[in-house]
Amino acid sequence: MTASWQKVFSTLASEQLREAYARAVLGQEPEVRSREFSKLVESGLLRSDGTVDGGLFKEVLGSSARPRPQGIDRFFRKGRLEALPASQGDRRAVLEHLARRLFPADRELGEPTVNLLIATVTQDIPTLRRALVDAGYLERHPDGTGYRRTTSPLI
Repeated sequence: MTASWQKVFSTLASEQLREAYARAVLGQEPEVRSREFSKLVESGLLRSDGTVDGGLFKEVLGSSARPRPQGIDRFFRKGRLEALPASQGDRRAVLEHLARRLFPADRELGEPTVNLLIATVTQDIPTLRRALVDAGYLERHPDGTGYRRTTSPLI
């Protein structure tokens, strides 16, 4: 059974149970009625033999930790790009993901439309637009009037 921090804290909120737990931690007899002893066991603070579970707090903290994002998700928070990665491989993966996510294939878009689409993931529109063009994920007309997602990036 995995103990929850709520159950542990609610049990320790009782002065009597907190004192009994402290005695058990010190290797003494908890000196509580069977009902209180059951609460200490149910919360995970004590084992059924009255000994203290030394790994309880580590387990409780670990069970409430949020999983760390993996892959390109490391660079996004709430769907928005926090920063372009410095690593070339990560940068390429993020730019490819954004190009596929934001821009339809084989369709020309004007700069205002490109800017609106980029604005859905970052406030730094010019930097991301330039990175997508420089990496070859977006192709820009020489006169700047239109953009198109490419099928073969440069990096």
